[in-house]
Amino acid sequence: MTLPFPLSGDARRGSPRGGHFCFGAAGAALVYADMPRRNRSGFTLIEVLVVLGIIMILMAIILPAIEHVRHQAYRADCASNLRQVGQALVSYCNDNHGNYPRTKYVVGAPLTKGTGAAAADPFAVNGPDANDLTAPWFLLMRAQKLPPMVMLCPYNDVNVFEPDKANPMTRGNFTDYRKNLGYSFANPYPDAAALAGGYKLTGKTSASFAVAADLNPGMTRRGYDARMAVAGAAWSQMKLANSGNHEKGGQNVLYGDGHVDWKDNALVGVSGDNIYTNHMSQIEASPLTKDDSVLLPAE
Repeated sequence: MTLPFPLSGDARRGSPRGGHFCFGAAGAALVYADMPRRNRSGFTLIEVLVVLGIIMILMAIILPAIEHVRHQAYRADCASNLRQVGQALVSYCNDNHGNYPRTKYVVGAPLTKGTGAAAADPFAVNGPDANDLTAPWFLLMRAQKLPPMVMLCPYNDVNVFEPDKANPMTRGNFTDYRKNLGYSFANPYPDAAALAGGYKLTGKTSASFAVAADLNPGMTRRGYDARMAVAGAAWSQMKLANSGNHEKGGQNVLYGDGHVDWKDNALVGVSGDNIYTNHMSQIEASPLTKDDSVLLPAE
């Protein structure tokens, strides 16, 4: 039989390289030439998309868990700082007839913040103004030789804090309290009515009285209002009164006996008192009764 095309030498020799031929039913010769084999060297588009989809699903599961663990660690560090502040308060009280730190005090005078930083002494003539809300806690840090980092919440995603770099032994107040002080403290400057009602910060302060906590959110920053924590309010309202230190999730609170608790709302003072306002929902104001926690300064 004559083929309609010539066979290659390999075909005539039995195709030692693997080529072969056969005859179809009609007698026609079908030749399969020896073709080089191609190795797969990549993924198809569908395979790539499937892998990317799996990775995205895993990230959606893992990343929130990692963030939760990270935030839990920051909360623990924050609580540790407040415990150290509590221990320093005990020491200070022991050295000062049972009294909490306080600088110049004029009953009924306006509250001030961050004054007299350049003074060599918190009680110097050019020192902090009367009723300065930040000076007592600088005095505590100075007297008890607390590291400046202890006065800061370590969680910096919302509020950006940094330790005061100045030597506290040569200063009268925080260089910039907005950056150097991450906590709010019980107002040590009661008005005449609160004084008459028995308000006084001492080493015998009640175990249910809030002495300090994460920074008071105040009401000047959008999305925050310390007055919104009221009994019976929905969570969407209550969280507006939580500290910005932990993204409205809650706050660490230091109590009179030195213990620290994490609280998810601000109604955690004596008898459910809002720790960031007085009993009349005023923020930067005097307490009204002996059990009225008003933690200041506010943002």
